[in-house]
Amino acid sequence: CKTPYQAESHEVRLLGGTPDAPRPIIFRPCGCERCDFQGYRGRLAIMELLRMDPELDELVARRATAREIREAASRKGFRPLADDGTRRVLEGETSLEELCRVVNLTDRMSP
Repeated sequence: CKTPYQAESHEVRLLGGTPDAPRPIIFRPCGCERCDFQGYRGRLAIMELLRMDPELDELVARRATAREIREAASRKGFRPLADDGTRRVLEGETSLEELCRVVNLTDRMSP
């Protein structure tokens, strides 16, 4: 069972939006008999997958910085764990609170 609400401005920032971005509808768990009053039932995977290719392999071999590797991976379509979790929140599959419990989103709070 989940309760919809309009995200507050700090939640929009945690989800990767700007303060002036539209505030999406997200959900809070409320719990029921079906989920044993936890608000969740079962497990949901969030993941990131980095497919190595010759360019990324070369960057790793030459001990490139994490920033260089992240930028190259991003150009190839890599999406970080936080982005997959954010997608799951916006699709109503989990709550922002649960995502924040397992993924650090504080870097998104910078202006």
